[in-house]
Amino acid sequence: MKQTAVEWLVQEIVANDWWYLPASMKQDIVDQALEMEKEQMINFAEFVATYPDKNQNYLGEMLHAKSKYDGAERTVDLLETFKSE
Repeated sequence: MKQTAVEWLVQEIVANDWWYLPASMKQDIVDQALEMEKEQMINFAEFVATYPDKNQNYLGEMLHAKSKYDGAERTVDLLETFKSE
């Protein structure tokens, strides 16, 4: 099982004497956790996009109608579209 960004952040807080770290080091740790979270979200979105049964019910019937997002070539493009709306 992979470690989540939150689990990593908690580990870093516990492993380092968090309260005594300089503010810049704290910010670096938080920034790294945010980057990890972003990467994990993209990886999950890629997994969901390629999961073969995501749009079918137990009978194999499609669950949704065509949407404006069906033509998105990359998950990153879809995430940027979502963020801009």
